[in-house]
Parts: sequence; C-alpha cells; structure tokens
Amino acid sequence: MSHIEQIPSYLTWKIRHKVMYPDLNFEKVILPNDDDGIHFGLFDHNTLISVVSLFKTVKSMQFRKFATLSEHQGKGYGAELLNYLLEFAKAEGCDHIWCNARQKASGFYSKFGFSETNKTSSANGHDYVIMERLL
Repeated sequence: MSHIEQIPSYLTWKIRHKVMYPDLNFEKVILPNDDDGIHFGLFDHNTLISVVSLFKTVKSMQFRKFATLSEHQGKGYGAELLNYLLEFAKAEGCDHIWCNARQKASGFYSKFGFSETNKTSSANGHDYVIMERLL
C-alpha cells in the first residue's frame, strides 16, 4: 500500500544520490535552494521509495530530482507521484509545469502530456532536455 506525503528536503538526499548520482560526492545532490522547495515522498508500506522536489514561481512550477529506487522502478510508483504533482500544481494555481528531463527518460514524461522543447544541456555525463506541460 503506497501513500504520498510532504517531507523535509534532507529525506530526499539519500535516494537522489543512490539513483541519480551514485558516483558523485553525496553533497552534489543537495540543491542550493532545497530550503525553498516543496518535497514529496512516495512510501510503500511506510518505506520511502520515490522522491521529488518542486519549486514554484508565480504561475509555474519546476520539479527536480525525481527519483525512484531501482528495485521499485517499473511498478507504477513514478507515475503515481507524477500524477500527484500535476494535481498539486493545479491546486496551487499554476498553469505550467516543467523539468530538465534526462533524454533517456523523455518518453516517460511524454506519456503524461509533456512536450520536449528545443532547450537541451549536458551535465555530469547525462544529456537533458527541458520538457513542459500546460495545466
């Protein structure tokens, strides 16, 4: 049985590190503006398995560091958390949501109505594309 709740930023760090950047120093997963974000965790049987961080501007919301433990990937947890984010952003009055998606994950976001932009970048050995969706 899974559930989603708001969590403090420090609870996201271990999963961010393990899933996204296991070869980098742990401090690299801590965002300078983590204290300004809203952080959510998806728990399965009270075990934190997926995390994401949201950063809101006036009518837009960016999500960052969306990570699900590898042993729990492909089971619908990421989809559950992303659907929750979309509803949360709408409830917060946002009309736009976006992320810097890893190129290899762009298909996942497309399934939820996100579109690729022409804005791309590379960092830490990964290629990224900005993906966005109107709400």
